[in-house]
Amino acid sequence: MKKLIIITLIIITVILSACDEWLYLEPENGIIRERFWKSKEDAFSALMGCYAGMLGNNQGSGYSIPQLIFMWGEIRADMVMPFRVRSDFNYIYYGDILPDNGVTQWNQFYKVINYCNTFLEYAKIAQANDPSFKLDLLHQYEGEALAIRALMYYYLVRTFDEVPLILEPTISDDANFKPFKKTRTEILNQIKKDLITAEKYVPYVYRTIPETKSRFTKYAVNAIQADVYLWCDQYDSCIIACDKIINSGAYGLVPNDDYWFTKLYVLGNSSESIFELPFSKEILNPYYDLFKTSKYLMASPNAMEYFFPFDESVSADSTDIRGDGCSYNSKDFYTIWKYIAINKNTLRSSNESYAHFIVYRLAEIFLFKAEALLFKGRYEDALKYIELIRKRGRASNLTKIESNTTDLKTLTNYLLDERAREFAFEGKRWFDILRNAKRNKYARLDIFKDMVYRNSPAEKQQTIINKFQDTMYHYLPIYYKELESNENLKQNPFYSENK
Repeated sequence: MKKLIIITLIIITVILSACDEWLYLEPENGIIRERFWKSKEDAFSALMGCYAGMLGNNQGSGYSIPQLIFMWGEIRADMVMPFRVRSDFNYIYYGDILPDNGVTQWNQFYKVINYCNTFLEYAKIAQANDPSFKLDLLHQYEGEALAIRALMYYYLVRTFDEVPLILEPTISDDANFKPFKKTRTEILNQIKKDLITAEKYVPYVYRTIPETKSRFTKYAVNAIQADVYLWCDQYDSCIIACDKIINSGAYGLVPNDDYWFTKLYVLGNSSESIFELPFSKEILNPYYDLFKTSKYLMASPNAMEYFFPFDESVSADSTDIRGDGCSYNSKDFYTIWKYIAINKNTLRSSNESYAHFIVYRLAEIFLFKAEALLFKGRYEDALKYIELIRKRGRASNLTKIESNTTDLKTLTNYLLDERAREFAFEGKRWFDILRNAKRNKYARLDIFKDMVYRNSPAEKQQTIINKFQDTMYHYLPIYYKELESNENLKQNPFYSENK
């Protein structure tokens, strides 16, 4: 599949180059219809191009999707800080986010969305042209494209709030090249709708384990659904989606033995993994340069001390397996370790930077369900799932709360801290903080304060805290070139020049 993705990436870049560097997209006047969509093989290649787009090797200028997934999920939170100066990262760290910051570029996500929209528009032509291309296979491929599109929009809506919602390919003279933004409700409703259809069409498994882990299955769709429903405070729906995965018997937590790190992060495609971005020797991930060669970002020592406290009562071999030597390496100036090492002491070489990026795994489904149970008042049931993850991770007793605690604020903080340990540097932290802070009309703005005090520069802390009082600061600005190319886009009001 990896080789096919490489070939397909070249094809898709040529045939789907219907977009320039930004969201202003130019039509190709029917070229795709005439030259490409002849068979099920053509449709499959186009679908693989949608997957390949998420790997980031078609990035052109700016950051790739794998880089942005990490940055959007981590760099505004409390576990990452700059090591070497790179203006984009330093400005965010100091709370000085402006519309010319490269991290605010969304064009790579819209390129993949356009690939998906193109596939959904034209794959049916290939099916009509090829008698061997059966309708159920077309529907399966359409389900995969819908799931990819839903995932792209889910990252966008959580990061920018209101964004353009484009559901048609930009390959026609009739296409709207200057779309307006849609509300978060409209975007989230479309995501839910696409995922319901995708779940209906995609299979439970594919022919091989690597395919099953890197293409959308029903359970991978359920994982996004659980995430989306939790974001929308639809707790019953979240629990239903989680239970489909948990009760399937298709996944299991990787045991906390000597091979835990190797199975989960080095080899990839573990029994715990639900959906991964499958990097390889041919398509390297972008993290080695980010965390080691150039080392623009590092783990925050203050945060690491808070989440993984030193416990004199246990031996070094009994400490939390997710801390030093897994998520980060304190002996190497707090290098972010997961994606660039082969064990707790040994780095990969730069040309071996092909650790997969895990988008969803079973541990997260347990903690999604725990969070939904908490906010349904089922504290004891929620704690069972939290303790399951703590036991596998060998969490320190120094981070444990009393088992009879019934204070929701304490329990929410407990869950958030456990998620921080379990998914350190997996692109989750900022979204976890925002999801819980915004709940019940921002009843937990204090979560932002704790985050700022833990990691932000002391001289900037009060300024940053004041900014967080405006809820639109919780989202990134629209990149200035998007505004220049589309007068219908309106800037996030926090960053507006006329504010």
